[in-house]
Amino acid sequence: FLDTYDSIRRHSYPGVVRSLALAARSLPEPQPRELLQQLCAQVQGGARPHLAQLLAVRSLFSGSLLALNRLQVDHVRALSQVLFLTPHLPAFFLRHRLRSHVLEIRHLDRALLRLGLGQLSEEELRAACYLRGLNSTHLAQAECRAWLEQWLKLSCELQGT
Repeated sequence: FLDTYDSIRRHSYPGVVRSLALAARSLPEPQPRELLQQLCAQVQGGARPHLAQLLAVRSLFSGSLLALNRLQVDHVRALSQVLFLTPHLPAFFLRHRLRSHVLEIRHLDRALLRLGLGQLSEEELRAACYLRGLNSTHLAQAECRAWLEQWLKLSCELQGT
């Protein structure tokens, strides 16, 4: 079942990245705009971004055109599908549910960081990865742990907004 659900989730990713690339065109500052457009092009080409690349564009998602409350409805719907939230609600409810879900993941990330990944069983480790978008069914435990470590480094660097 996890592979089937992951297939549904992966089907939503291109829409999220496409919407992000479109929104990036509207950013006023040329340097961050170009960085984000390059990052989107890399992801659309199948490359995985490095942590440093993601951190370089993090400020764009706070108080700009890319803040959750300013995203286009199609973008919010695609993000909702990635997190298995129903996309068939009015935009206000979609944004509220998405914000709530992301905030919950953020709190879990902070708790995981305090607890330490070494305290997780293999099943808990795989569930934590899956909740954050990684299908861990075909990965070794060490790969899951490395991915989750990178995720936590990124997550804990981000602001609440």
